[in-house]
Amino acid sequence: MTARRPLLLPLPASALCTLVLIALAAVFPAPAAAQPADTPAPAIPAPKAKLPEFRPDGTPRFEMVLIHGLGGAGAEWDQVEPYLKGTFKVATFEMSGHGRTQPVMDPTVLTEAKRLGEFIRTSGMSYPTLVGHGLGGMVALQYALDNPGQIHRLILLDTAPRQLADQEQKALIGQALIKDYDRFVGERYALMSPDEAVTQRILDMALRTHAASFVSLLLSSFDFDLTDRLRTLTVPMLVVGSEMMFPRPDETQPLLAQYGFDKARSLSFKRFGKTGHYIMLEQPVMLASVLMAFGVSADYEFEP
Repeated sequence: MTARRPLLLPLPASALCTLVLIALAAVFPAPAAAQPADTPAPAIPAPKAKLPEFRPDGTPRFEMVLIHGLGGAGAEWDQVEPYLKGTFKVATFEMSGHGRTQPVMDPTVLTEAKRLGEFIRTSGMSYPTLVGHGLGGMVALQYALDNPGQIHRLILLDTAPRQLADQEQKALIGQALIKDYDRFVGERYALMSPDEAVTQRILDMALRTHAASFVSLLLSSFDFDLTDRLRTLTVPMLVVGSEMMFPRPDETQPLLAQYGFDKARSLSFKRFGKTGHYIMLEQPVMLASVLMAFGVSADYEFEP
């Protein structure tokens, strides 16, 4: 299959372009002003120690399912997965119309969460840790809330429990997709990584994605809001944020609150500096260490 060539044009410096980029990257828009000082926000664990070194003994003791984001593919985890094997039995879930997975009619976050359940069962998993990237994190969160006793840990990479775009912004995104899909996708995915090689790989995956599936999943995310249900989540949860989504460490708590994580009963947080949206392609070894640390023990305290 030959990838379509993206038409890359300079983007105007406007709030809409920023919104669309982030809507595609993590499926929530750029943050507005910080919350008032009295707004409750989840506490970030204090620094404790560097991530532990894991030496796999060849016998997996835990299970982990990796879920890519919108416009991605299972292959985006290829550099991370080798470091997990031995400690985890690892499986990679592909959303409909992505990578090598055939499209289905009108996929949504909810229908993909149901497919994820079938995938877990057919993969022989019994109690896995779910790792979801971007929109894949929404799918993982939906599944975790619908099946609270069936997962071990929940790890969300550049994901929020709700979509914050207003109706006008959603309409503008929809119009841009209809007007020139390839250009829309090409321009936005070209901005998701500071690494040129990673950018080319991201573009290739995005432009190979089944267009109708991409649009259907993106539009379904516009009505996604699980913030109120976060109070019921008892599974240990780790939020991993890139510098792209969390530009400044000192603004982490208000941003987590604004994205909706202040509704969670508890959470851990880990920020990756000097990264775009695709942490697994830019810092695979460090990300694998974080996934292992939390997947084995939810009590581990991460450096902010």
